[in-house]
Amino acid sequence: MASKGEEKPELAGSKQGIVSVTKAKHDQIVLVLRVVAFLATASATIVMGLNQETKTLLVGTIGTTPIRATLKAKFQHTPAFVFFVVANGLASVYNLVMLGVDVFGRKLDCKGLRLVIISILDMG
Repeated sequence: MASKGEEKPELAGSKQGIVSVTKAKHDQIVLVLRVVAFLATASATIVMGLNQETKTLLVGTIGTTPIRATLKAKFQHTPAFVFFVVANGLASVYNLVMLGVDVFGRKLDCKGLRLVIISILDMG
């Protein structure tokens, strides 16, 4: 116990040190999550955009000769898949822009405005 005139000794793990380490770790986790989100949306867009399935069906036979029909399926044939590709493409671009803002925006931060803008854009 310190008496009235004495100061308390400073602990090695002061609150400021813990907060700064926690803040740095939080920033790294957010950055890693944004990279993972970008890679996931970009890969989904690429896979759906380039996917093409071909199926050959036996329609009938004339004598001993089989008649076959070849059908191709692409993402453009279904409006839901077109929406999926476009939405994932936009999400990929958004994640890439937010990664840039997160990495390079620290130098341009004006009184915490960057964090407010990122939070509002993430909710939209």
